[in-house]
Amino acid sequence: MKWSFLIGGVADALVAVSWLLIASGDGRPNVLSGFVGTGPAYRFAMYIAALFMAGWSAILFWGWFKPHERKGLLMITAVLLLVSILAELVFYRSILGGREFIVGIAVRVALIAKFSTSYFYARSSTENG
Repeated sequence: MKWSFLIGGVADALVAVSWLLIASGDGRPNVLSGFVGTGPAYRFAMYIAALFMAGWSAILFWGWFKPHERKGLLMITAVLLLVSILAELVFYRSILGGREFIVGIAVRVALIAKFSTSYFYARSSTENG
């Protein structure tokens, strides 16, 4: 389970750095969807998103120190990842697509599986004893 927190923290930190580069005007595509936005409003939104992603990365690293006590963070993260996939498919499907979009979804599905498995394994081992 410690690995799940570490993997999640590193993944979120990498996304936060990528989004901060976008916010600085780098022009790179969004690492999760392949979307390339333009303009100051988009860059400002990516700046705010990078701050939140960095914060969530810190929370996951915090969970790494006491993984059994903080296992609920993994399920919260898995649910948020699922919501992000559903939102993109329902609301933004017309502007997203391509290999980057598919890879972004695949990575999030893999993280959902890892976090959920770790959570339920830790929960069952706690209940059994």
